[in-house]
Amino acid sequence: MRRMRDMNSNEPKLHELRAALPELPFDDDGPVFRAPWQAQAFAMTLALHERGVFTWKEWAHALSVAIKDAQAAGDPDHGDTYYAHWLDALERLAAQKGCVSEETLARRRIEWDEAARATPHGQPIVLGRTHTLPAATLDAYCAAIYRIDGCDAQPDIDMKIGVTNGDVASLLARHGVGSAVFVTAFNPFGHVLAPEDNTARQRRLTERVGQMGLHALRGEGIDPMNIWVAEASLFVLGATPDTADALMTEFEQNAVVYVDRAGLPELLPHPDFR
Repeated sequence: MRRMRDMNSNEPKLHELRAALPELPFDDDGPVFRAPWQAQAFAMTLALHERGVFTWKEWAHALSVAIKDAQAAGDPDHGDTYYAHWLDALERLAAQKGCVSEETLARRRIEWDEAARATPHGQPIVLGRTHTLPAATLDAYCAAIYRIDGCDAQPDIDMKIGVTNGDVASLLARHGVGSAVFVTAFNPFGHVLAPEDNTARQRRLTERVGQMGLHALRGEGIDPMNIWVAEASLFVLGATPDTADALMTEFEQNAVVYVDRAGLPELLPHPDFR
């Protein structure tokens, strides 16, 4: 266990926070943390409150919503994920208050994930170690809407990078799979092709997925700013990260969207960009 030190100057704030959140891990010496990042998230929350970004009532509500969303997505709530919910609430509230955009948050998550994968065990994670896709490209991917076409009288489902989607989690559960990949064959490595060429490539992608023994639902990637044309896509049920790598390599895609059983869409870059 780790405790935040030198908290005397923050005692009034801590008293208010503890009153708002009676379940906050505390002992006689103050807040209790299991890892340094938890203390950092806690300190950031205190700093934002001190600057007037939000009230403790707003914070308590945001944290409650984050916990309920996680439980609805399958979190067993054994107590060891409390600060994961705390961080989720902090990101959401910071975005709602205009401190940071959803796109920036999503891009930073991707950058951390890429850096963590490339960092040898035991060494500090350094951002930018493997990031090679242009920032504008990442921003476009993070801002896009990934729509799964409805079927059997079900409505369409819109996904956003980094935003847990309960409808997607339910869809995966209904099909008995623990993951899926949202992928297109359009515009290899961002090079815009003629419509007929993209259609032919997408047809080959559909055939390839069938050869893998996987079932896919139709979808499309949509630019909310309407700068680029929507791209026909497939939501490949049961696809794994290895499946994603194979499809990205064969159909020359910068990235795909990987979704876990909790319904969390994450951008998975091409192996060459990690």
